[in-house]
Amino acid sequence: MASPEEKVKALAAHFAGKSVLVTGGAGFIGSHLVAVLCDAGANVTVLDNLQAGKWSNLDGVARVEKLEGDVREAATVEPLITRLSPVAVFHLAANASVPGSVQEPAYDYEANASGTFVVLNAVRIAGNTARVVAISSGAVYGEPLSFPITETDLLAPISPYGASKLCAEVISRMFVRVYKTPVVIARIFNAYGPHMARFVVLDFLRKLKANPANLEILGTGQQVRDFTYVMDTVQGLLTLAIEGEVGESYNLSSGAYCSVTQLAEQLIAVRGLAGQTTLSYTGSSWVGDAQRWEVAIERLKALGYRPQFGLDDGLRRTAAWFDSEETSEVKR
Repeated sequence: MASPEEKVKALAAHFAGKSVLVTGGAGFIGSHLVAVLCDAGANVTVLDNLQAGKWSNLDGVARVEKLEGDVREAATVEPLITRLSPVAVFHLAANASVPGSVQEPAYDYEANASGTFVVLNAVRIAGNTARVVAISSGAVYGEPLSFPITETDLLAPISPYGASKLCAEVISRMFVRVYKTPVVIARIFNAYGPHMARFVVLDFLRKLKANPANLEILGTGQQVRDFTYVMDTVQGLLTLAIEGEVGESYNLSSGAYCSVTQLAEQLIAVRGLAGQTTLSYTGSSWVGDAQRWEVAIERLKALGYRPQFGLDDGLRRTAAWFDSEETSEVKR
């Protein structure tokens, strides 16, 4: 039986020997995408301002050109795309924090909306026909009115982050209509896995390490999420780069939802702490924290996408990475 990674490897082989640009490629999701593409023989260039990413995420990755720079800077992006003439651009560079967007909405807008404009305009100026996979977020839906969430549902963000990602989507569709730039939009939900620098799974792992007797959960714990292991997210991005319909948006998730309390209980079991850890709740979370995401992924599945990693498997892999990172920190 093929391993869960085989699906991703087969898709990445499409880019063997071809030039690919990954903005934000030193970050959480981007670093996994870059590693898969490079392993398949693609000629990958990473542009990252290292605001959230770090080059160590690409340790051991061969055949990658690493450039420090900001997607908001046309003077950096335009000559880069002209030089590379990529067949695909995976535009992941962004501010990816809802609380951070509330604290600094101007930076959030510049990074997510203005940065997207600069990248797409650079593709236009270069006369390039690269397929661009623009990364959006489930945050564009805000608090959905019906479930499961489909791509045609109302877009009503409840955070600056969601609003900036919606602006980036509008910009992307404008480039499709006016300039025929082949852009496909990926709305990502709750990715987790190795290299993550924030979000609830990492928060729980850190808290359990500090105090395995009690795990504090923000809010009521009844928030519903669709947690997606990062390699399934990568599979979805590659699928969209190859098969996605230009101008369309696609939900990218596991299609399986659970409450934050259920996530906590499963992670406690993975850590061997079942029956030993009590749960406590703060009762409230941050501004802009959506309470329920149950996601329909039929549009993406119609292109051949099939999640390969269940929650238990993904949590075990993430916990193993967390332990290895902690060991590395001690050795340093």
